This record gives sequence, structure tokens and C-alpha cells, in this order.
Amino acid sequence: MTEQQVRELVVSTARAWLGKNERDGSHREIIDLYNAHKPLARGYAVKYTDAWCATFVSAVAIKCGLSDIMPLECGCEAMISLYRSHAVSRWEEDESIKPQPGDVVFYDWQDSGSGDDRGAADHVGIVSSVSGRVLKVIEGNFSNSVKERTLEANGKYLRGFGLPAYYTKTDNKEDFDMDINEARKQLTSCADTGDTPSAWAKEAAEYCSARAFSTATEPVISDGNSRLPARPSLASSTAHSRRRALSAIFPTYNRAEKAGGALWPRPLFLLRF
Repeated sequence: MTEQQVRELVVSTARAWLGKNERDGSHREIIDLYNAHKPLARGYAVKYTDAWCATFVSAVAIKCGLSDIMPLECGCEAMISLYRSHAVSRWEEDESIKPQPGDVVFYDWQDSGSGDDRGAADHVGIVSSVSGRVLKVIEGNFSNSVKERTLEANGKYLRGFGLPAYYTKTDNKEDFDMDINEARKQLTSCADTGDTPSAWAKEAAEYCSARAFSTATEPVISDGNSRLPARPSLASSTAHSRRRALSAIFPTYNRAEKAGGALWPRPLFLLRF
């Protein structure tokens, strides 16, 4: 599947539940699916009488087999925390960005509409379409039902976005294979991201060269928590930004970026050959 097809799968799965509601109990199908997936987030089984917007988004992820890139939660703030700490998917604080179908949008009903909102999220849904400045979002627990909302991009009440790493699910090798030399470029150049290169970037290039980092070897890159091959399938720079490529290579780069750091803090990166 291509990334676009994965996104379409998420939207079509959400759309198939339109009309499910509390009045006739049809929403229980969604909650039952969430509760059947183990382990439960925080060990909590959602009740039929609970608010279920985040449960709906999680159930879509479960049904699509994407729970590894769409964090499962039954609470909005807890789900945001999982996006913030995720290895490849990420939290986008800037609500002015243009999302894509399949992205997860969070709302703050107390948003004053002035400046960048930093309040607590009250509601969540899945972007179903984007046309110019018009967003459509499919939401669970929208007036006790699954409904589609239309709203203005960068409008009032938008809190931010969870951006699942759908690009990691592609099997399109033409778009997603990167040779080791291109991967090294992504590691050592930040020119297209607006980030500031650090001394670590130069040191990384020298380290790779000294260790004969080539297509003939498959070293392991580790951040202390996860281990992945040094030649992951990555989107080419023509299809995706360098920031996404770096996030795929180094989970800790993604976490450092989300923490607001422009420099690459060397202690976060451990190259093991």
C-alpha cells in the first residue's frame, strides 16, 4: 500500500461508523472493540456511559491494524502525551498547519481564538478531507453519535494534531527506498528543515566514514530503547521532508525536535557498530 492508501483506509474505516450512536446502543460496537484489545490503556475498560471520542479514534486504529503508529487511549490529554513521546509518530503543537486526511485533530472548547491555544484538549477526531481552508473531521461522541464536522483550518477551538507515521507503512519501494549514501546525507544535512546543524552532525559523518558505514553492512542504530536496522525503508527527500527521514532513522531525533531543541544533542544518540 502507498501512504495515501493507508490514509484512505483510516478515513473509510471511520466513515463506516457514521451514525453509530448512544440512543440505540450502536456505539457499543466501537467501545467493545476498544476494550477487547489488550493491554488496555492505563488498564481501564471504557464504560458505555463514558465520553468516547478518543475511544473512537483508538478503535479505528485497532481495526486498521495501526496501533503501533496511532497511540491507543480513551482520554484526549493522555493520547496527546503518547504522541509527544512516540518514536516515529508525532505531536504537532501548531494548529495553523494544513493537516492531511487520516491525521488526528484535537479540540479545546475553551479556546479564546486569540493566539496559539495551549489549553487542555476536550475532544478529538480524524481528519476526513481537506479542501483549501475547509477541514472535515469524523468524530465519535459528537452529540452522542459518530458524525462528520466541517470547520475552518486554523480556526477557533483547534488545539493541535497527532500525526501518525503512515509513511512507515508503505510498501511502495520506488518512493520509499533510500540507499545508505542518501541516508548519510539526511543525517548530516539540515538545510531543508530550517534546523541548525550541530557539531554532532560533522562528528557523525566522520564516525560513519571511519567505521566503513556502507551498503555492505547492516549496523544497528539504538537510542537505548529501540533497535532498528541502519537502512530502514525511508521516504525519499522528494516525497518527504528531511525531518521525517531523520525521525525514521533516529527516534530520539523526533523526541528532541518535539522538545524544542534545534541542535542534535549528542548524548541522545548512540551508534553501535
